Amino acid sequence: MDSKISIENTKLLLFSIVTAFIAYGFPLTNYSLSIDSETGIGSDFAMSLGRWGTNLVRYHIFHGHLPYFTMLLGLLLLSLTAVELSKMFKISGVMSYAFCALFLTIPQHAYQLVFTMQADVVPLGFLLSVFTVKYFLTASENLFSIKSAFYLLISALLLMFVVALYQALFIIPVVVYLIVFFQKTFDADYTFKLQFKNALYFVGLSIVGLLLYYISAKIICPPSEAGYLSSYTTGDLGSQFANNLSVWLKNLVGNWYYGDKTYIVSSILIVASMVKLALEKKHFLIRFAILFSLLILPFTFTFLIANGYHPPRIYVTSGIVFAFIIVHFISKVKYQHQLLALCSLICVANIYFITKLFYSNSRVANHDKVMAEKIDFTIRNKYPEFEDNVTYVYFYGFLPYEHHQHLRLEDSEIFGGSIFNWDNGDNYRIINMFKFYDIAYYRYLDNKEVYLSIKDSVNEMPIWPNKESIKKVNNVVIIKLGNQKGAPLWIE
Repeated sequence: MDSKISIENTKLLLFSIVTAFIAYGFPLTNYSLSIDSETGIGSDFAMSLGRWGTNLVRYHIFHGHLPYFTMLLGLLLLSLTAVELSKMFKISGVMSYAFCALFLTIPQHAYQLVFTMQADVVPLGFLLSVFTVKYFLTASENLFSIKSAFYLLISALLLMFVVALYQALFIIPVVVYLIVFFQKTFDADYTFKLQFKNALYFVGLSIVGLLLYYISAKIICPPSEAGYLSSYTTGDLGSQFANNLSVWLKNLVGNWYYGDKTYIVSSILIVASMVKLALEKKHFLIRFAILFSLLILPFTFTFLIANGYHPPRIYVTSGIVFAFIIVHFISKVKYQHQLLALCSLICVANIYFITKLFYSNSRVANHDKVMAEKIDFTIRNKYPEFEDNVTYVYFYGFLPYEHHQHLRLEDSEIFGGSIFNWDNGDNYRIINMFKFYDIAYYRYLDNKEVYLSIKDSVNEMPIWPNKESIKKVNNVVIIKLGNQKGAPLWIE
């Protein structure tokens, strides 16, 4: 029996890997530079954000990120996560294949995987989140034993590390445990009292894991005036509530970001499941409460955002809920074969959206590269004496967002990002992009006296692509991208 289960798990894993490779075939074989991937990885990478786990993986283990390999590893980890989730939710047979395919192809993952700096780190957090719950469930079989104490300790440490990888991942164990709770209400020996008590233990474990993370971050990470979460919560939350409610509703109907269209299927099926459970009546209140929570929890961070910026990458549990709800509903109704065919169509649609996103990113990146080559050619043609790493280079202003509009998809967030525009023309990003493409190795303007000597020379200059938008003043080559001043240099 065990060997049969092992064979089934292996087949399911192979299916998941193939599905993931098909879904991300284009970015795997056509690497394109994306926002944040242009910067080098230093010893302090992500530490100011409290992500010492990311620093451990990205800097100490892999010494940076690597085109193709980083995403490949991320896809393997997500495939393992899909199989582990399927086992934990006790989904078997053809339904397990449907679950894995739906989970792996939801385009929300693309908004994480496009960041090469965390394309494997976040999937690792997914997998460890599942093991956090798995070890807790093992311990809950006999909470007051030495073996259980060991599993609880491992579970708490895993949760600590998951949060150290990426703070938003904390919601994954919560959602996974809720789904397990929901599944248990269908067991013949289910008792609410026992499961509620175990849920309280899980809450306690979560608090311990968060405290361990807090202590570890205080010890390992440097003090920071503004952390990752505070960057989203700084502002007037009260004035943002109506907008946040609108964002939540748009997410439910698949109308918030590009590729989100198919999520409406799971939202409809949650409501349909609520109606079905109301008719059945058995354990209705607890089942209804959990299903209602699954409408909200994937988008919890939306209600905490006060600055109005809702990036799709924060909805880390939407894929789990999406896949589980669809498969659960199909398993409880008739016409399963027809509905499974519908699952196939959903997956194909998702793969289409993923491919379109990465193709758009490729076009924007190529456009940036061509423009960078033109700028460098103009500099060297106009100033033959120019030397890399000797003459300072200063980019003033930034390209208007509309400059790349013909290349980007609507509501595609990071996929439509140009380095000549992102963060209002950050010199550090732009100069690193030139280095990444091996176009030029410009000297960053890090001398305040030199900057003060040239800052008033910009006003009368035209903007790129006019040839006179490039001008050399006091050993500084100025490139004027726009009339509005961009991101300040660190010396300002």
